[in-house]
Amino acid sequence: MAEKKEKTSSSVLYRTLLKNSEMSMPEKGAKGNIYRALGVIAVSCIMLPCCAAMGFISYMLSASMFTTEGLKDASGAVINGIAGNGILTMLHVLSVFSLVFSLLVIFNVLFFSEDLKHLIPLPFKPEEILKGRFMHTYVAESIMEFMILIAVFAGYFAAAGLERGTGFWLKPVQILAAVSGIVLTPLLPLIYCVFISFILMLILKKVRNRRVFNQSSTVVMMFFILLFLFSLKGEGTDADTYVYNYIDSLAGGNNMFFIVCNRLFFTTPFLMDALVNGSLSSLCLYLSLNTAVTLFMFYVCGKLYPECLYRAAALAEKKKASDIRSSAFKPASVFKAYVLKELKTLVRTRAYASNCFNVNFLWPVGVFILFRLTRENEGMVKFREMFESGEYARAQLIMLIAVTGISFVASAMNSLASTAFTREGSHVDIVKYLPVDFKLQLRVKFLVSVFLTWPMLILSVIVSALFLKMSVIRIIYYCVLSGFAVVLCSVTGLLLDSAAPYTDWSDEYSALRGNLNSFFNMAVAMLLAVFLCALEFLLFELIGLNLAADEAAVLVLLALLAAAAVLLGKKRILKNMSELY
Repeated sequence: MAEKKEKTSSSVLYRTLLKNSEMSMPEKGAKGNIYRALGVIAVSCIMLPCCAAMGFISYMLSASMFTTEGLKDASGAVINGIAGNGILTMLHVLSVFSLVFSLLVIFNVLFFSEDLKHLIPLPFKPEEILKGRFMHTYVAESIMEFMILIAVFAGYFAAAGLERGTGFWLKPVQILAAVSGIVLTPLLPLIYCVFISFILMLILKKVRNRRVFNQSSTVVMMFFILLFLFSLKGEGTDADTYVYNYIDSLAGGNNMFFIVCNRLFFTTPFLMDALVNGSLSSLCLYLSLNTAVTLFMFYVCGKLYPECLYRAAALAEKKKASDIRSSAFKPASVFKAYVLKELKTLVRTRAYASNCFNVNFLWPVGVFILFRLTRENEGMVKFREMFESGEYARAQLIMLIAVTGISFVASAMNSLASTAFTREGSHVDIVKYLPVDFKLQLRVKFLVSVFLTWPMLILSVIVSALFLKMSVIRIIYYCVLSGFAVVLCSVTGLLLDSAAPYTDWSDEYSALRGNLNSFFNMAVAMLLAVFLCALEFLLFELIGLNLAADEAAVLVLLALLAAAAVLLGKKRILKNMSELY
């Protein structure tokens, strides 16, 4: 009976958490129709293209493994690659992403979530709370990964079918293996996140600053990045050689990233044996190991959970006291005070700092790495020559399309505007009752979104200019173009978030991952980017406009769209603010 009661309690808690894990969306009227349309756009512009891309990569990697198997390398040794190494390395990459990006989520969900203070007094055992919260996080964090995994397995089966001809038929074990892999691949990385969280809470007993815990994901991420870069090692320094080095070492089974991940995610090789060879014993072993590790985690961590919760509560109290002592209550102008309030919320909160603030630095760094790694690539050398000479307008057209697309994606990806009101949480009514004019509050949220995004895009343009030797006029043009894109995306995000802010969240990571406004804002940004990039291409290729006229037309159109968004969106957002709770 006790076992049945415990199971029931955990399932009740899981269902309750699952029901309240996402923001509620309008279901009726014009607003409901708008959000349903945004949902369709989001699925069409983000989820399906992402899954299709991952499926294509899986197909290419798997096809390359089938091609290289049994061949000899330059030294004459037989390459002993197996057909499943391609999809296996993709599963390892997805597992690493789950481990890195779920670590802080698990840490906050288990120890620092606001709703814990409401759950602990209820008649739940600590292990029941652990089970309920873990299963809820597992489902909430893995929905997108499930879809990607479906595409990854479909890509492998497509490559296997093409390689083995029309007589290729899937065995029932292979189908069961694929289904099991889709459901269980995110499980082991999440279990590791739980163990790491508990180990940190128990070992670092005297640490008084949560930043030490928060940096754990950074350490894990750097380890895997260095491991992956080391696996590219070989002759040559251009991007193509790195790719060939990786595929050759993967086919030969001596890829360092692959070897380490095989040990770390030790259940996945058994899944591959069942998938590639149809081994029923390997599938049973895969399922058994996942079950055993899950039960072991629940047993061990369930016993340690009360002590860890006590330490987390003590740490939270120390943090609050430290914040009060360090607060400087200095008089300031209303505008300055509100700007500082927004900036401090973004910079001092780990979830917002990494997902809203620091993510902007990826663009200039990524552009630099792209040009640096491909500096000797034949295609890039030819592109630079065509761009610098100005004789081949298509090179400038490619750059125009790239700047347009990246500007929209970067503006929406940081969620600065689309969580502007969500970040207020359950105190969102403070927006309405603060003795601060609505227009000033809106101006600050808008400016914070623009000026934390645009400078990084300007820096990306400057980095590109150094490699491509752009003229000053062209640099200014790209910067202005990206500025209009940032303005348009920021207004869209503010409009969406003010209409239906997600305020009933338990921790800051929930505010980000459960906020559909960010998802919808990205979908709108993708739609605008596709529209403008297609327009740029069609004006040049089909209508026959010269490049200067094409660039001018796009700039004018984007400026008009941004101006219309500011003028019309401002009124709607102010109205939404007046209706907040």
